[in-house]
Amino acid sequence: MAVQNGKITALYCRLSVDDRLEGESNSITNQRNILSKYAADNGFKNTRFFVDDGTSGTVFNRPGLNSLLEEVKADNVAVIIFKDQSRIGRDVLEVGLLKRTFEEHNVRYIAANDGLDSANGFDIMSIFRDVFNEFYVADCSKKIRAAKRVAALQGRVLAKLPYGYKANADNSAWLLDEEVSEQIKEIFDMYTSGTGIAEICRILTARKVPRPEDYRKGKPISAPWDVSSTCQMLENPVYIGRYEMQKVTTVSYKNHTVIKRPKEEWVVIENHHPAIVEIETFEAAQRLRDNRRRRTKCGEKSILSGLVFCNDCGRTLTYSVASKKYPMASFICSRYRTTNCLHERKCTRHSMRVDALEHIALTKIQETVAFALDDEEAFTEQVFKNTNLDTENAIKAKIGEFNKAQRRIAELDNVMSRIYEDHVAGKMTDDRFVKLLSGYETEQSQLTESSTVLHDEIEELKSKTANLHSFMKLVKRYGKISELNEEVARAFIEKIVVHEAVMKEGTQRVKESQQVDLHLTYIGQFNIE
Repeated sequence: MAVQNGKITALYCRLSVDDRLEGESNSITNQRNILSKYAADNGFKNTRFFVDDGTSGTVFNRPGLNSLLEEVKADNVAVIIFKDQSRIGRDVLEVGLLKRTFEEHNVRYIAANDGLDSANGFDIMSIFRDVFNEFYVADCSKKIRAAKRVAALQGRVLAKLPYGYKANADNSAWLLDEEVSEQIKEIFDMYTSGTGIAEICRILTARKVPRPEDYRKGKPISAPWDVSSTCQMLENPVYIGRYEMQKVTTVSYKNHTVIKRPKEEWVVIENHHPAIVEIETFEAAQRLRDNRRRRTKCGEKSILSGLVFCNDCGRTLTYSVASKKYPMASFICSRYRTTNCLHERKCTRHSMRVDALEHIALTKIQETVAFALDDEEAFTEQVFKNTNLDTENAIKAKIGEFNKAQRRIAELDNVMSRIYEDHVAGKMTDDRFVKLLSGYETEQSQLTESSTVLHDEIEELKSKTANLHSFMKLVKRYGKISELNEEVARAFIEKIVVHEAVMKEGTQRVKESQQVDLHLTYIGQFNIE
């Protein structure tokens, strides 16, 4: 008969999400029944249940366990009974600390199904059971991570589908959600046309367009569209058909802190599902996100704000309104405006009138687009000539060189394997073996190095070809350019680099010349010959 002196018998139950998959044996109801029967059969009175439902055994900050520990530390508990040792937890160190706490407060603990009873003294098997319990959760974690990785590599849906998509009947593919896909296109179009994100949110809210979370629940708009979620939508490559998964993970099965994976470990599948927006529109939106435009205190800005950079320090040139000293609005190096502790400028002014720069940009875009539209073949040749790259024939030639080098590397592996066998068999002297092996290894090393260079050159050629195709799509989309507006600027200009002006001899404010480098989207600097 148990002696309790008025103290309680704590019956502790825990069920994790994974335990639910194992069926009724680990259910809270089953645990309650087992513990109630065990207490009754062994004469334990004044029972009270402490329950944690849906909590992992690697987590020890649990409501039920915390309440139990409060009673233990108040010396209100005589006995703790749990179904088996894994119910108290699956971490050897943490479980050991809990047992020590129980012992410090003279609390008897019993694992009914494991035959563990602290009243019987030290039980070495309990230590092994704790180790196996932790091994179980570590092994499960490893298998789950591997399963998720495989699912990601297969392009399967691992979470809820993004706004704008729905699954087909057997959840094997993504389909466009026609109800909202046009809405997403409009959001991108508004943004690349110069409408600010805050204004887009106001427009959508005024139209009573349901937010993504409202739409999923089938409810009307319940709150205004917010800037943060709209920004995330504009930056999400899912809308160009790109599948990106495995971008984050946790430290370990014990530490659930979320950390970012290195980009090379992401799972990325191009053309995984139907695109909602064109890649050119998406990339224009990303350039806008990278070079965000800010209005001056007077509320003014230029079409080119955020696209103009200093040649010397690399900082952006900021928009400066007209003043008495400088009667025309201009761009000025942002670093020039800052000073060090000696009040010395950190860069020079690099000033350029806004209207002059906009004229240069418009003229350059008009000339290039007109050339591309009038003679696409000549334009293509000129683009590759400007970048010192050949066309498709060069790609084929370099791929041939690369494949030849790879075949020779494989042959050398076989040759070195054979001479090693001959050396072991005594058919070749040590000196002969060392000399041949050294020569083959040197040749293989040189081939491997040249293969890497060839691979990089091939990828660069392919990239330039793809970029040219993308630029031609832009050209055909916009046609002849008559004016420079925000949409045209963001579509065709990657960046504008302004050099410091050369002043006329004997003057400080009269310019003789000033170099401006305009980098067009996809093709960079382009000069018509």
